[in-house]
Amino acid sequence: MTRSFGSRYLIGGLVSWRLFAMLAVVSAFSTFIPARGATPLQVGSSPSTQSSAAQAPSDITVLELGKPIERELGGGRRQSYQVTLSEGQYMKVEIREQGIDVGVSVEFPPGEIIQPWTPLAGGQRIKAVTQVAGISGVYRLDVFAMTKAAPGRYEIRLAELRLATENDRALYEARNLFRDYTRLRDQGKWLEARPLLVRCLEIREKVLGPDDLLVGTTLGFLANSYDYSGDYAAAEPLNLRALKIKEKVLGPDHPNVATDLFDLGVSYRDKGDYLKEEEMQRRAWGILERTQSTETPLAGAVLEEFGSINYNKGNYQTAEDYFQRGRAVWEKVLGPDHYHLAPSFTFSGRAAYDQGDYAKAETMFQKALILSEKALGQDHSNVTKYRNDLAMLYCTTGDYAKGKALYERSLSAHEQRGTMSYPAVKTTLFGLARCSAAEGNWPEAVKFQSRASEIEEHYIAVNLAVGSEREKQAFVDELSLRSSRNISLQTQFAHDDPNALHLAVTTILQSKGRVQDAVSSNLTALRQRFAPEDHKLLDQLNDLTSQLAKLVLTGPQKLTATEHGQQIKALENQRERLEAEMNQRTVGFYQGSKTITLGAIQAAVPENAALVEFAVYRPFDPKAPDNQKAYADSRYVVYVVRNQGEVQWKELGEARAIDEAIDRLRQALRDPERKDVQQLARAVDNRAMQPLRSLTGDAAHLLISPDGKLNLIPFEALVDEQGHYLTERYLISYLTTGRDLLRMQVVRASKSRPVVVANPLFGEPSDAAPDRPGQAHVKPISTSENRRNVTSGDDLSGFYFAPLRGTAQEARAIQSLFPEAEILTGPQATKTALQRMVAPRILHIATHGFFLAGTTPARVKIENPLLRSGLALTGANLNKGRSHDGILTALEASNLNLWGTKLVTLSACETGVGEVKDGEGVYGLRRSFFEAGTESLVMSLWSISDRSTREMMTAYYAGLKQGLGRGEALRQVQLAMLKRKDRQHPFYWASFIQSGEWANLNGQR
Repeated sequence: MTRSFGSRYLIGGLVSWRLFAMLAVVSAFSTFIPARGATPLQVGSSPSTQSSAAQAPSDITVLELGKPIERELGGGRRQSYQVTLSEGQYMKVEIREQGIDVGVSVEFPPGEIIQPWTPLAGGQRIKAVTQVAGISGVYRLDVFAMTKAAPGRYEIRLAELRLATENDRALYEARNLFRDYTRLRDQGKWLEARPLLVRCLEIREKVLGPDDLLVGTTLGFLANSYDYSGDYAAAEPLNLRALKIKEKVLGPDHPNVATDLFDLGVSYRDKGDYLKEEEMQRRAWGILERTQSTETPLAGAVLEEFGSINYNKGNYQTAEDYFQRGRAVWEKVLGPDHYHLAPSFTFSGRAAYDQGDYAKAETMFQKALILSEKALGQDHSNVTKYRNDLAMLYCTTGDYAKGKALYERSLSAHEQRGTMSYPAVKTTLFGLARCSAAEGNWPEAVKFQSRASEIEEHYIAVNLAVGSEREKQAFVDELSLRSSRNISLQTQFAHDDPNALHLAVTTILQSKGRVQDAVSSNLTALRQRFAPEDHKLLDQLNDLTSQLAKLVLTGPQKLTATEHGQQIKALENQRERLEAEMNQRTVGFYQGSKTITLGAIQAAVPENAALVEFAVYRPFDPKAPDNQKAYADSRYVVYVVRNQGEVQWKELGEARAIDEAIDRLRQALRDPERKDVQQLARAVDNRAMQPLRSLTGDAAHLLISPDGKLNLIPFEALVDEQGHYLTERYLISYLTTGRDLLRMQVVRASKSRPVVVANPLFGEPSDAAPDRPGQAHVKPISTSENRRNVTSGDDLSGFYFAPLRGTAQEARAIQSLFPEAEILTGPQATKTALQRMVAPRILHIATHGFFLAGTTPARVKIENPLLRSGLALTGANLNKGRSHDGILTALEASNLNLWGTKLVTLSACETGVGEVKDGEGVYGLRRSFFEAGTESLVMSLWSISDRSTREMMTAYYAGLKQGLGRGEALRQVQLAMLKRKDRQHPFYWASFIQSGEWANLNGQR
């Protein structure tokens, strides 16, 4: 479990160093660049905070074209210059620092002041200030230094004075747009300000080109804007592009590159991607060390972020050491009472709070709040994060009235400023809900929790629209405990509150399977667009996926384990970047489902059916001081949704006990000799289904959306109180989430005829010939050869895929029912053939599945579960050390084009199992084929004989041909087998389950 400061530390807090980050070329184009953060810089005797009228004319030096002036400047001092301009004139002033960092402000008619440079923007060879005169008059420049700065020298000169060109005027317009943007931003009006910044960026790109430093810096500001509104996924590609520009123009070791790396790391952290966060910060610190910049504002911020990383790991003392080091840097630069030390005090307060030292935490939080209120004003939206920390502390220590008053004051400030959609508001509302729950005011708690969840739902939606699958999952994982809070509020406390029930059910319906939905939608959208450039991206994705699968499956070869791991990581990063680019292209094209509502899903439930929505959650104690202690062990809950009437629910108990019962049942289901299978099936039913039986009423069709280990059992094989299997009473269909019912309403047209892939020629390892592109070297296997099938283990090299001759008969039987079907057997049953298919009406694959362990001998850990499972095809036993042409991993299967495919049948062993993730289902072939776009999937949960599988599949397709539904046809096969004495054990008839659309192949239910 990780700890996170959350997004409330991103703006004006942890990234306060941005207020000082200025780039040389930026000012070269008359750019007003005050800060990427939220507040103006306040430094010593900055002229921007003083009246220029107080200075005598004799103290102002007139600049003359081409005549440099060299002067000495002491700490806290300022020196003034002026240039007289006519309307339409352009000036460029250059300042060269010689041992002192200076800031520059410009006052122009009618008295407006901008500050293009601060004295903390070190590392600049020349600080340039440019200006186009909007009106004639005197333009004054003040050069100043920090109060604590040691004396030093600088040179100033008027480098250009001429008529402004069209480009000069365009950049002047962009500068004004940027100025207006910062004003609105500093008022907390981020969304209103963003279009101005977008227009500013467009002008600068047009005039300066896409790779200019000014463009890079403006991209960073735009990313910051998205960060503040919680749209981290939109911010990331902007930050990446800004970083690329800086590295190209300035070189990889420039301090400004470190600035962008830090920025990117913070964005990753707020998305919950802690691995990338730490990687970015270490790269940034390396640059600062190499450039001897470890006593700069950026260095202070990086040190504090290292503290945050250790805090997230629970290393409080190490975290506090980093916080103190960072604060020491800030104090050295700014003095001990500056506003920008507020985040540092907050960090120390958090570490003290989580260790139970509330007195120290209160002192730290109060210091942060006092500094922020003094600098920004009590009602500024950026004060929210500091006020909320103190409110949280008071609610924890039982002073509820004091805590709620602070929260409500923050809420009022955002309401007045029209910023109720910001993440800080969500945090405030969650805090109010927790405080209300702690004092036992459940209606208030539900009200605030519901409002917070509405904001968070929008926040999730915009972030899942882009990013790779791993990034989406990391983002969702970071927010998963919020779902537990919503469910817990209803199940543990507000049992009879209809609003609490609505919140809990809606949370589950919106959150389960969210990542799978997003990935499938993005791929579908790209295929529907299918412009030439989209086709190219899909080809690149397939190629990268194949390279990654090959690298994982063939092992390190002559590489060390470290080198092998690095190559895997590099390919994973390339694939993630490509996924992110693809997803960015589909934003706005594929709208998917609108906001999920309980009413919409309830209307989609057939009258004779009941949606059975299971969920794993962790009960939340609102009085617990530490989030790590607030969440109890996982439990199961179930909600039953009918077409009419109120939602019903039952608490099912501890997940551990139910999971243990499931494990025992799964063992018995796999062994036809076990005599206790009905007893164990009854035990699971007693815990998981009997409590809700009365809630399903007269429903004959159960739409089961499992969670946790319930994903791994066939509910058909559970036994009720009368000793009957559930398949005898119900038609059972499986859904990833009740939200699937809405997706099923979208019509999908098949693109090609049915395809049956069967009896691949796996070959013999000893018969492998040298690789030839596009050719599989396979020798038919004689009937005398009878090696044992090995399809699971630590390493693919130890696998052996035994022949499956019976599947050829299976294919012929299906073709006799569907004569239009294309049959691919023997050497035609290849991976390439599968990858070239375009949405066949039916796809039947009869082969072996395989499973790799998470860590293989002498190799790195295989993080992606979709690389650890797959299907064996022609040539699978050949060249396992050099190629993987006969292996289709689940990750590669997810790239197949199956949007429009009515049914995929995986007539292979254990194709329905994989790595279970609470709330997301099973990561394996099951997930992959749904991501690829199929409407329905038939898969197996354990291994049965070739003959038994053939019997089931032949009967199943006969039912489909007769017009039975994709679910009902399978049920009729099960019922028929139950009548046979030699097939009554569920081992024989319950292995295959049907998930997704249950209608017949023509869409009729």
